Amino acid sequence: MRFAVVAGLAAALAVGVAAAAGKSSHGVPRGFRPETAAAVGTRDYWVLGEYQCRSTWCLGLVRSTDGGKHFVRVGSPLLRPQEVVPSLTFANARVGFVVGAGRLYVTRDGGTSWRPWGPRGVTEAAVGGGDVYVLIWRKNRLERSPIARSSWRAVPLPVRYRFLVSVAARGRRVWLLGSTRHTRVGDVSLRSADRGATFKKSHAPCIPGLAGMFVPAGSGVVWAVCPTGMMAGLSVSTNDGRTFPAFRSFHDPGGVRLPALTNGAAISPSSARAAVLYRGASGPLFRTVDLGRRWILVRRTARFEELFWLHFASSRVGAALFTTRSQPNRASLWRTTDAGRTWSPVPIR
Repeated sequence: MRFAVVAGLAAALAVGVAAAAGKSSHGVPRGFRPETAAAVGTRDYWVLGEYQCRSTWCLGLVRSTDGGKHFVRVGSPLLRPQEVVPSLTFANARVGFVVGAGRLYVTRDGGTSWRPWGPRGVTEAAVGGGDVYVLIWRKNRLERSPIARSSWRAVPLPVRYRFLVSVAARGRRVWLLGSTRHTRVGDVSLRSADRGATFKKSHAPCIPGLAGMFVPAGSGVVWAVCPTGMMAGLSVSTNDGRTFPAFRSFHDPGGVRLPALTNGAAISPSSARAAVLYRGASGPLFRTVDLGRRWILVRRTARFEELFWLHFASSRVGAALFTTRSQPNRASLWRTTDAGRTWSPVPIR
């Protein structure tokens, strides 16, 4: 699964930044293959992908401002295609970030131009409350800067992590997941309600050394997706991540009677109580409207194969990049306007 998480330094970085829009604002490149995407609101979409340029492959970025009806090509950092797909996120219609090959890149004009920004060795970024947070590989460090200006500072943490796994942010709240040298039961999580000024510690439901991620949904709800080896489990907290109920593994007895989740599983909340679940394997998708007490199979999604990206911009409107049975080697863009009950293809052209 390629779900917008960068997990290492995978390729060399080409020198320079993307050309200005006057040189690149034309149609979608021929043979464009989507890799990941980002959305702001229900109408602004950016899709990052690769295409063949002469005898090699290049990365390109296209944008829609009308809900996917039309796309134009904009600029992108000159990163070579790599085994680990760069992550892409936008804070608003103008400011966005790409993480790739250990660097953070920023655009302040909607994707027209990009430049390297901040520290080196970045593996993951999260945006919330006017700040951007990055994890620094090797140093196991969290750094923060306001989005509006370059003012990077290391965020002091109350525990010494052996390795940091992931960071998530929503408004002023920040969550960290990772393992310490003394962890035996499970990963250790940190949560902050004040942009990282102070943290509180608790045990996470994930298994040490097997990664995992937090997905905040608002109103104190935080989902946790935790690989267990080849398979995965899902937990949900309703007290902002302080505690998670018994680990709800979908492949063990006592689970919630769903098809097994693999370690590529992912969940995308559409509201505090509702979410769409990807099993980490070929379709169908599942929905819940009651915090996972009951799961509903999403009809006509059995055609979906690999998930590259999934995001809800509102309680009803969401978008996703999936490969399908009829097109297993190229992801396509899909959109829902009814909270994930039905999905329609959106041509990128």
